Amino acid sequence: MKIRFYLRKSTKKYSINFEYRNSNGSIRLRTSTGYMIQNSKEWDSRKERLKIPSSVFGAADINTKLSEAMYKFNKSISAIDETDISEGIVQKIMLDAFCKTSVSDKEKAKVESYKSNLISYYTWFLDYYSVHNSPYTKKKLGQGTLKTYKTGLSRLQEYIEDRKLKKFSFNDCNREFYNDYVLYLSSLNYSKNYLGTIIQKLKTILGYAYEEGIHNNNEFKKGYFSKMTEEIDHVYLTVEELKRIQELDLKDPILDGVRDIFLISSYTGLRVSDMLGLLKKPYQVIFEEDDVKYFQLRQMKTSNAVIIPLNSIVNSIIEKREGKLPDYIYSGLINEHIKSICKKAKITDNHSLTRTVGNKMEEYNLPKYKFVSSHTARRSFCTNAFKAGMPIQDIMAISGHKSERVFLNYVKVQKVENAKRIAKHEFFR
Repeated sequence: MKIRFYLRKSTKKYSINFEYRNSNGSIRLRTSTGYMIQNSKEWDSRKERLKIPSSVFGAADINTKLSEAMYKFNKSISAIDETDISEGIVQKIMLDAFCKTSVSDKEKAKVESYKSNLISYYTWFLDYYSVHNSPYTKKKLGQGTLKTYKTGLSRLQEYIEDRKLKKFSFNDCNREFYNDYVLYLSSLNYSKNYLGTIIQKLKTILGYAYEEGIHNNNEFKKGYFSKMTEEIDHVYLTVEELKRIQELDLKDPILDGVRDIFLISSYTGLRVSDMLGLLKKPYQVIFEEDDVKYFQLRQMKTSNAVIIPLNSIVNSIIEKREGKLPDYIYSGLINEHIKSICKKAKITDNHSLTRTVGNKMEEYNLPKYKFVSSHTARRSFCTNAFKAGMPIQDIMAISGHKSERVFLNYVKVQKVENAKRIAKHEFFR
């Protein structure tokens, strides 16, 4: 006698099937266990079980059920003399093991509740994909992305508690929920872009679960279930302002390090996460060819391999540090000190910023340095390079932007400035 579990490919998925063969091969029967998976790579053909850990939601539970069914079938079939076994008997035992009594009504309800519980899936998603590659993005969740997802989970849990909901399933994500959730988040005076990020992360979670067959509610795909955004006039620092920062006499080594990291990012377009990644392995990223130094790295967010030439200012920082990059500094420390550094550099012109907070438009008129953060460096690079006439595709190759539309929204160039830049083209001469 031979019994086994195996995968059978259907149109878009794989069914976990069970097969029985008697000793002389006269009886060979197969049945579906009822479990489906998206990717055959999740199956261990030697162990005849799902791989653990697995991106299949509830994989450990499924393996347990398969083992229980296998044990029940084996016990029943072994109690019968092989000469008395017929196809009808085998079919009855199969039906009993895999359909009727392998899972009690209580267990079925528990499994169904587990599968339909959005919070349980959201939590599993963060735990699993923080250490394993996603089948869609082919990479793990980065620290920044993971933090945003965790924030989204917290907001959803707070909403469920505030609304006194005893349970919240995938099927509850409909138009009524969406409108009420947006209303709830708006009442907490979150900005429109923050609110949009929370909605977008929820849509991603719903999308993953939908693709895995955990639910069939496609309301999240409809137009009303949208991520809201608004364009904010974020600041960038001009080349002249960056030069003022460079020329500051900073005795404090921490301030000096923050200043140098900010300037390097401002002239290379590196994200803070990539910049800090370089500081952890400085000897692996700089190379020289034809008297020009370059950074060579793989960007964390996009996984793109990039080579970035270093200008005279970045080279002067490295020379000042005897051929080394600045010491590693936590990103929080950069944000803590960069405003005071900009204030010392007299970057104090008034800047106006308008954004939606809750359901109101709010305007902020403050000295420019108060709006500066670590991310301002990257935006400054893109904007200054664009204004200097560097081809957009070349800038995007460094910055990692995927579309020109997103890039042009990212750079901070006034319409008049852009018109002046275009006017220099030979077509207008």
